[in-house]
Amino acid sequence: MKKKKIVPLFLASGFLLSANGGAPVHTLAAEPVLQESFDTSSLPAGWEVIQGQASVQNGALVLSSPSSSKPARVLAPSSVSGGDYVIEADMTFFSTVEDTRWASIMYRVQGKDYPYYQMAVRRGAQALNGVEFALRNANNQWSVLNKAPYSEAFAYNKTYKLKIISKGNRVQQFINGQLVIDTDAATALQNGRIGFQASGATVQFDHIRITEQTEELPSLAESGAFLGDQPETNLLNAPTVISSMPQLQQMEGVSSMLLQPEADLKVKDIPLRTYLEEMAGETIPVIRLEEAETAEKTAKLLQELSIQDIHILSSQPDVLKAVRETVPSARGALLYNRSSLNNHDVNRFIQSIHASGAKTAVLPQKLLSADLVHEFHRRAVAVWGEMEGASELDAHALIHAGVDGMIAGDTMLVTAAFSRYPENTLVQRPIVAAHRGIPSLAPENTMAGYRMAYELGADLIETDVQKTKDGEIVIMHDYTVDRTTNGTGNVKDLTLKEIQSLDAGSYFSSQFTGERVPAFREFLQEFKGKNVILLVELKADGIAEDTIRIINEEGMADQVVLQSFHLNSVTQSVASAPHIPSGYLYSSSVPGGEAARLNDARSMLQYASRINVTLNASYSSLSPEFTSYLRQRGMISFHWTFRNEADFGSQLQNGMIGPITDYTQWLTDAPIRIETPIQKRHLRVGQTTEIQAKAFLNYRTEKKENIETTLFSPHDGLTIRGNTIQAVKTGTFYVFAQHTFNMLGQEWRIVSQPIEVVVK
Repeated sequence: MKKKKIVPLFLASGFLLSANGGAPVHTLAAEPVLQESFDTSSLPAGWEVIQGQASVQNGALVLSSPSSSKPARVLAPSSVSGGDYVIEADMTFFSTVEDTRWASIMYRVQGKDYPYYQMAVRRGAQALNGVEFALRNANNQWSVLNKAPYSEAFAYNKTYKLKIISKGNRVQQFINGQLVIDTDAATALQNGRIGFQASGATVQFDHIRITEQTEELPSLAESGAFLGDQPETNLLNAPTVISSMPQLQQMEGVSSMLLQPEADLKVKDIPLRTYLEEMAGETIPVIRLEEAETAEKTAKLLQELSIQDIHILSSQPDVLKAVRETVPSARGALLYNRSSLNNHDVNRFIQSIHASGAKTAVLPQKLLSADLVHEFHRRAVAVWGEMEGASELDAHALIHAGVDGMIAGDTMLVTAAFSRYPENTLVQRPIVAAHRGIPSLAPENTMAGYRMAYELGADLIETDVQKTKDGEIVIMHDYTVDRTTNGTGNVKDLTLKEIQSLDAGSYFSSQFTGERVPAFREFLQEFKGKNVILLVELKADGIAEDTIRIINEEGMADQVVLQSFHLNSVTQSVASAPHIPSGYLYSSSVPGGEAARLNDARSMLQYASRINVTLNASYSSLSPEFTSYLRQRGMISFHWTFRNEADFGSQLQNGMIGPITDYTQWLTDAPIRIETPIQKRHLRVGQTTEIQAKAFLNYRTEKKENIETTLFSPHDGLTIRGNTIQAVKTGTFYVFAQHTFNMLGQEWRIVSQPIEVVVK
């Protein structure tokens, strides 16, 4: 990595920024060009109401807007009109027409009206467009240039601190010290007045402070979203590489670096601050923290530097939660440091991961297996393995366990292992979630469909729940029963008994005549104790607590993952049962350029981290950059709904982990993984040996079956014919058993762990 010169930058707001956008130390604050706390009974001199209702009440500026068509707007004195300034203000919502209504700080206002920029904050600030950087253009129309969520909805009668830094085309927007929007799109307007606005809300502004911004803000190239480096490999969905040996230089093939600061915030006698500055935009920091005091100091440093792309690793759930209170966008990784791991331990550990706001598990290599990683994946947890040995075979063992990340001291061993694999290699089949059962073969959301999906090997079974007129939780996708039964009416207007009297199968075929609509409790009871996870979509808003109550009554918390399109339902699920994983369902367009796609991935991941959910986006919302970004940063998500084999195959090629599909049968016959009976072989030059392999076809059974394989070696010291190898020269070589099969209309290759062949 090229050494960067750190050039101090002074901000008028009172911070010293390094060239990569941090704020290492406080400096003497610049004198404000405007400071107003509204201590008079009326608007101070120079302040102008240009639209709607605004007045000074109880020592604050209050704007009242009854609807979006009747906004309230006030301009600060025209003496402040430079355009390069820091604007700080306290804002409080008193009421809103609905949660989508907003208040804003306007800046670079032209004349007394438009065009202008604004930082708009919705009462429902945790929505995807909760905070906006928007332009009211010369045609008096809105153009939203950037949007992002804040970590929570704005509570009524609670004060939040807003801050805007604008310099040239660069703008940063903060809430309570959190950097929410960072953009270089402020190109249309370079100067103008400052104002305050309410739309469909009654809001208070106070303690307004405006100072001049004289120094440049760091370029987005230094603070923007990025992908860490990755070794060259033919592996599909290869794990990301985390170095446990901290260095100030970027390391080839390494995406993340593990840093373990001491109480003085030094890492091997070098300040943690220096590492964070040098790694910016190139390597993802993973900071291990165990002591509360060190964690508190680190959290303050991260907040001071406005660092959000950060992973916190700890064996202490309380440490993760404490850091995330200060830096809500920080991702968590929970370390398992006990010597054994039984089923009870797994369930308790996964619950602790989600409850602490983490989405990544870190385990020692000796405890990891493909079956264990599969269980974590089904329950929305990414797995990083700590490589313990000092041979290349140890790296291969972690790869074949299916881990999402490898923590290694000698990353060159990992890079070498990555380079050995044949083209288009899978080490194991992806997990699959059966959408509403298996509606390609049976009526959706019926017990017949669920049982068939289970028999066909689904790793998860997805379903939808709603509430009936008599308060029962019932399974139904649509808000009416019209499409999938012989009845009519809204689910919420019918009792459970009325719904269950309907025929939910004959619409599909006469074979399923008499199938009933299941109650949610019935669905849970059918699969309790079976080797499957239930992916439950909260179809209606306001039913999270009742659904969770039934899950707990049936003792099924370890077999359920929740998800919803309703943000309120997702946040309520997390609040009511933080130990049960929750996913946010959404669909969005894919941005045009690579940088925009990476920024979109960063924004969405920060959003998910703040509210402790996974990003269960439609597959049409995914880009290769998005999938890789989440993979490198330790998030497993489930993506919907695959009904096209070509799209399904393309997304698997891009590294997707968790597909949701109507066609579970497309993957049923694909082998889970293949194994060889030996892992090491000694030969002499000229000697031959034959190697066979067996396949696992189902995660639910230990049964192995013979499978047609050939051998592959990346070395020229062996001659290979089918399943036979002959030693040609002395040395140590690696040989893979490989099986080629068709799935989703494409040819795929699955390989065994390598056999080490030592030729003497």
